[in-house]
Amino acid sequence: MSEINYNVLKEKVEILYHRSSELWSSSNFKALETEFNTDLVPLNLVFAGQYSAGKSSLIKMLTGIEGIKIGAGVTTDSVTQYQYKSLNIWDTPGILASECEQHDAKALDAITKADLLVYVITNELFDDVVGAAFRNLCFNQGRAKEMMIVINKFESDSADKEIKIAGITQVLEPKIPEDFPIVFTDAQSFFDALDEDDEQERQELLALSNNEGLIKAIDEFVAQRGLYSRLTTPLQQLQTIVESKIDDLSISNPLQKGLINLLTQNKRIFQTNRRDLIKKVEADLDKLNEQIVEYGNRLADALGGEQEEFEKIQDSSTHECKRLINSALENIQITVDECLVDLETEIVELANTPASLKINEALEAAKNFNPETEQGEVSRVSKDDPLKLNSTLSQSMTKSAEQGFSFLARSAIGDASKTGLRSVSGSTLHTAVKEIGGFFGYKFKAWEAVKVADKIGKGAKFLGPAMAILGVAMQTYDDYKQSEHAKEILKIKRDIRTNFKEYSATVRKSLDEQLEKLLNIGFDQSITGIDDALREIRSESENKSEAVNTLREQLDDIVNLRKQIQVAY
Repeated sequence: MSEINYNVLKEKVEILYHRSSELWSSSNFKALETEFNTDLVPLNLVFAGQYSAGKSSLIKMLTGIEGIKIGAGVTTDSVTQYQYKSLNIWDTPGILASECEQHDAKALDAITKADLLVYVITNELFDDVVGAAFRNLCFNQGRAKEMMIVINKFESDSADKEIKIAGITQVLEPKIPEDFPIVFTDAQSFFDALDEDDEQERQELLALSNNEGLIKAIDEFVAQRGLYSRLTTPLQQLQTIVESKIDDLSISNPLQKGLINLLTQNKRIFQTNRRDLIKKVEADLDKLNEQIVEYGNRLADALGGEQEEFEKIQDSSTHECKRLINSALENIQITVDECLVDLETEIVELANTPASLKINEALEAAKNFNPETEQGEVSRVSKDDPLKLNSTLSQSMTKSAEQGFSFLARSAIGDASKTGLRSVSGSTLHTAVKEIGGFFGYKFKAWEAVKVADKIGKGAKFLGPAMAILGVAMQTYDDYKQSEHAKEILKIKRDIRTNFKEYSATVRKSLDEQLEKLLNIGFDQSITGIDDALREIRSESENKSEAVNTLREQLDDIVNLRKQIQVAY
């Protein structure tokens, strides 16, 4: 049976933590109790929705927990929690007219903990009561971003998926179906497949159940919400612990240790400022997205009013969205400039610390050291200097250091100690800052890339059909025509909102691509240079003991798993 990816990856992280803990114990390494804490954050899923829609069956389909009772006449009458691998799952009582028309306090308490709220309905879709409960969670409780809609028992209906999606559109207003992950399932087919002897028939039943589709939708949700960071952050901490222990065991030269420590501190400065910049820019982009979508809602809501007012709102939408993008670009550029100033300031402050200056002085001496002309004398550094050089110090270490510190000075490490880094002029970091300067400035016009006229400007195509419909006197309609009229209006509203949503997504993609270029130039190239330098310096260590080799294998596994998780999102 397929497994939710978060379960698979979390188990791998726990295995690495457990193996690291065993290595520490078997080698008698000292460790803090907190260093190997594997209490990783679980994924919280809450199943809510229609009475007798198959919520318990879906949970059993996903987990295989035998204790979950399902079948005709079996219903959930109180909140039930299940533990399955890395999942906390809550099953809540179904919504039913005159019996349970809203979620009770216990259900709402579970819902507040949800990373993902799976709202389950049947092929009969929303009735008034179930729809009202959904809207309460979505809008009043503010849970829209955590919600997934599952339409279960779909194989009991001959209608196609698009008809079903159109059938739930009104309940979702002012949102649209595209705002939610929507999955069609048939849990009963899954359990029928378990009892089927014929392999072909069994595979057909499994396909009908769409268990794979539900798992895939959950995986995509976890990736889109950035929930995999719950696993990468502990891995980063574990990587730091293992790297530090390898250095302790394999490096005896004080200069090497000091250099590795200094490079590592610089790397953390880049990483921290990179995360801060992403967080701030993402907040600006989220705000821009909400504002553009809101203009789509206003235009859609204008249907039913006067044609002149509709045209006025439509005309203003393009102008206002362009203005919003301009404003967002200005804010983002200010954020970028501030983050880069902070980055430079922190780098300069670290380079001016006594330890940093002493290391740079020693590296300069090592670079210029010639045992043939100076007969191996290195006392000119300092007799009592803990970083004093010896004849075994290789020239390659200074070259590695120069590579690692390339963001500080273009020529040599010695420049840092000589100038005190009063300026980073001429460094790769300074060059990057100048290049980044206009990334979100006046030269970058996101709306030109996405062509507003081809997106929200197409609102004109809605005007003819909308006004033609609105121009007909409603009192002349019979019930059928009124129903068809309402469906057509709903479809037009959905088209308008979809266009604005697509426009916003295209703008976001354009800005995200620009941000990626910025991060590469301003941060990633320097981080890569530091990593390469650290790798080369560590490779020069003489200690190749079995313990060190084992730790290095463990480190490789940690790094590879981090990459695997990062690929997932």
